[in-house]
Amino acid sequence: MKALDLDDQLGFNLVRVANAFRRELARALREHQLSPEQWQALATLWRHGTLSQVEIARVTMQDAPAVSRMLVRMDRNGWIERSRDPGDARSTRITLTAEGKRLRQVVPPKLLRHFRDYLRDFPEAQQDALLELLKSLRRATGDL
Repeated sequence: MKALDLDDQLGFNLVRVANAFRRELARALREHQLSPEQWQALATLWRHGTLSQVEIARVTMQDAPAVSRMLVRMDRNGWIERSRDPGDARSTRITLTAEGKRLRQVVPPKLLRHFRDYLRDFPEAQQDALLELLKSLRRATGDL
């Protein structure tokens, strides 16, 4: 009855690993008063520049009210500025502040150091292969 054993189910193992990594991500970000979702939003803004609130919701996989509350906190912390889209008054544009841009120099290196210990037993080739498999799964679910 191997199929009934949770330890042998892909979905169960993915959820467990995702939960463990999210917990560690939250722990690593705590010093900066960042949530994992705020970090995802910042990282996407670092890469793409100004985004709409809808685009940030898509990246963080949150509903509109949760994103709105998150952006209020990020604005209050001085990481972003919100403005109305001149082409569509119903849309809000999100832009990084100088402080939001500064975090790019601090947070990613800290996260790499934090997760290095968890990945130390996995050679770089295995880490690369796992990353590609996860991206393939994301493509299959329509997330990439």
